[in-house]
Amino acid sequence: MARVASSSVPEKFRNFQLQEEFDTYDDNIHWFLKLQFMKKRSKIIEIVAAKDVIFALAQSGLCVAFSRTTNKRICFLSISPDEVIRSLFYNKNNDSLITVSVYASDHFSSLKLRTTPIEYIRRNQLDAGYPLFETESLKWPGFVEFDDVNGKVLTYSALDGTYKVFDLKNYNFLYSISERNIQEIKISPGFMLLIYPTTPGYVPLKILSIEDGTVLKSFNHLLHRNKKIDFVEPFNEKLLVKQENENLQNSRREELGADRSQ
Repeated sequence: MARVASSSVPEKFRNFQLQEEFDTYDDNIHWFLKLQFMKKRSKIIEIVAAKDVIFALAQSGLCVAFSRTTNKRICFLSISPDEVIRSLFYNKNNDSLITVSVYASDHFSSLKLRTTPIEYIRRNQLDAGYPLFETESLKWPGFVEFDDVNGKVLTYSALDGTYKVFDLKNYNFLYSISERNIQEIKISPGFMLLIYPTTPGYVPLKILSIEDGTVLKSFNHLLHRNKKIDFVEPFNEKLLVKQENENLQNSRREELGADRSQ
């Protein structure tokens, strides 16, 4: 079967043809950039397509927008000479691009977010964008996570150990979770799974509504003693738990239901 699958690959791509090549490198941008490592070629780590605009992010932190209509470069997305863009997110809700950046001026210690409508990027009018979540302290190990399925943004401030959830449509604050002993949060359609530090024989779990943070269920999932946890993952309305050298545990459907009992 492996040989058959391997031999069919050329057939699958036989009709693929190169249509255009884009180059993120440009000597003329060097006068603007302060950081030497951004002036060198580096590999592309992320490509985002937003209708007729393609964004390419290099490992150096340089990000470029290209037009699929003219097949020409539109602009570089850095608005400051010391900005290093770390990741991109295309927000389909309002047709905008969110950039997550760090800056040399604060020793690359904090994440800064900015949203710019795609329409203004097409016109190379980057000053039409504006910063997001300015009140949040996103110093390492703080983070931001975009949930396209539920239309939410999750931030974590390591300064006060608070998780906050925002609406992806308008960036309004919805609710916060202030529990310092949360080990991990997993997001699934309709709910969040909060995972707490493992104790002998079980792992404490809590299920929250993604819409308002209401606790739907809090329970202890039994474990095999002295066996490391490989992963705990929500999958649709199931809970999958895998321990080292043990079979995969698949929870009952009602375990992830709207039971509010403790």
